[in-house]
Amino acid sequence: MKSNGYKYQADSNKAGEINYRKGVAEAEENNPERFMGLMKQRMEETLNIFKGLDQKYKIGINNNMVFGEFGAERAQRVLSLIGHYNLEKGYAFDISPDMLNISRIISENCFKDEYKEKKLPHEKLVLVADDFLKAKENIQPQQLDFVFCFATIHHFPDPRPVFQTVHSLLKDGGYFYFDREALKSWLGLHEVARLGTYLRFGKVIEREYGILETQFSLNNWKEAFDLFEDWDIRLKYPAPVLEKLYNFDIKKIAGNGFFRFASQVFGGRIYGILRKNKKLNNI
Repeated sequence: MKSNGYKYQADSNKAGEINYRKGVAEAEENNPERFMGLMKQRMEETLNIFKGLDQKYKIGINNNMVFGEFGAERAQRVLSLIGHYNLEKGYAFDISPDMLNISRIISENCFKDEYKEKKLPHEKLVLVADDFLKAKENIQPQQLDFVFCFATIHHFPDPRPVFQTVHSLLKDGGYFYFDREALKSWLGLHEVARLGTYLRFGKVIEREYGILETQFSLNNWKEAFDLFEDWDIRLKYPAPVLEKLYNFDIKKIAGNGFFRFASQVFGGRIYGILRKNKKLNNI
């Protein structure tokens, strides 16, 4: 579906994602021990990422900041941040109410022992079960200090409306971090980054539910990045052996003919941080 020059998800895409995630939620109920182990692993991973971001960009994360995640699934990542930094409030946006409702189970299982006399993280969490591009119908503009997402933007047909929505929700000086996205490869190598789309049950692929799996070109991505004052975006190849060798600054790639051509041939995993109306402090 196209409007104002941008492409948007069709209703069938959204319905497919809701049905798919409902199936995921039901499958996870059948193996709670494995499920909680996976959630704890992702929460620990999230904290390590944000500790690194805080140190590298001198963000100064503190309990007065408000974080929001879209494509939040079970809200496990934002729960981990609320718990670690004792945040006063957090937002979890996801199109699936079935997934978001699991956040309470995760919070009670992971934090009940250390939070006996104070609010559990899920009690500080605002759940928004809706299309993220409608976020402004659920939250006032410029309310968030930090927005983030993992493996979510490719479910939209155009990154620009997504980045515009994030920009509108952020306060001046706010940050946006995204990870686990793919740069389109002319050779089709971006599909390597899609190997994680196989489900734990039945190995069902998201596409079979009508969920979009979009590959964006370097130009598509850069138009979205340029909505922000400053950004530090990296490209690396999604293979452990090559990650340290193949890790480039997108700004340098965009300005160098050879590297620009090579990046479009081979693609790779793209991730990074952006800041609204202020420069990044990456000294």
